[in-house]
Amino acid sequence: MEKLTKISEKIKILKDARNILHEEYSKTEFHKKKEAHPHETIPPAPEDEGIYKLLTAIQQLDVHIKKLQDIQFKILKEKENE
Repeated sequence: MEKLTKISEKIKILKDARNILHEEYSKTEFHKKKEAHPHETIPPAPEDEGIYKLLTAIQQLDVHIKKLQDIQFKILKEKENE
């Protein structure tokens, strides 16, 4: 059960980090342009490099959260079958 608690704590930390990065992204002009024109492709500008790094970081956090959630689910299923 301790393993499950550690995984849950890691998931919470990663989700908190993702939310912080998402808040930063939401404040950007790039995000505002995307919100105003969601079906249009916005051409990349040199000043948007940091935003792409931010989006990549958010995506990577999502990947790690999903992996931990899969492990968490597997542990819960094993406990259920005991």
